[in-house]
Amino acid sequence: MASDEGLEAVADSGSSLRSGTLSRGLAIMDVLIPAGRALSLAEIAGEVDLDQSTTLRLLRALEEARQLIRVGDGKRYLASPKAMRPLPLMHPLEQLRREADPIIRELAAKVSKTVVLVAYLGTERVVVDIMQSAGSLSPYYSNWLQGPLHASGPGKALLLAMGPARRKALLGAAPYATYTSSTITSEAALQADLELAASRGYSLVRDEFYDGLSALSANFHSWDRRAVGCIALTGHSADFSDEAVDQMAAELLACARLMPLQVSSLNLLDQLSEAY
Repeated sequence: MASDEGLEAVADSGSSLRSGTLSRGLAIMDVLIPAGRALSLAEIAGEVDLDQSTTLRLLRALEEARQLIRVGDGKRYLASPKAMRPLPLMHPLEQLRREADPIIRELAAKVSKTVVLVAYLGTERVVVDIMQSAGSLSPYYSNWLQGPLHASGPGKALLLAMGPARRKALLGAAPYATYTSSTITSEAALQADLELAASRGYSLVRDEFYDGLSALSANFHSWDRRAVGCIALTGHSADFSDEAVDQMAAELLACARLMPLQVSSLNLLDQLSEAY
């Protein structure tokens, strides 16, 4: 039987060419998937910084793999349904989105804030759904949240879901990055903030990532009490007075407690992610 080293050596042979082609193909898909319209060859080539002949060869290969389609006159390109909606309808994340919809919709109406439903995959935060109400904030969210763990609502909620050792490994050494004058940058101050959040069941971020924006976040759990995601409320800091926070937190915590009772997919979601 071949050794691991031998298998790796075989796998590495010619890998530069393959990885170059793969990375270029992925770069094209990164352009096509979020595009709100069909793009021309010239537009795609310009976005990925490749010549048009190379881009065309990659487009043909992606079309053969059914990752994109040609529309109109056949000279414009769209990501295919396979690429745009890769998850089957019964995937745990899709089930979570459907089952949690009435809960977060009602919450958004009650608090008049933007409500973000987040699932944890390992140590990553994935936006499953966003719910808005009249007058609520309209922030931009990518599917994969990359905001700082120590200065964002879902980031602090994720930190609360893990043990001290793993938390410290993810955060790295203090002082932590500064984003505003309100950002918590010391280990001791963050620890105190997280202890307060744990005692009241939700994390609060006021102007810590962006001036003028605040957030409340509370974890929801599977039946085995493992945190599998969070619900976050975001809005203008002017609307986050102490009294308003108390009122919003009560509604938020009620929804978080309701999740395992009404959303059966949380136990399936639990299986997607490693235990903390």
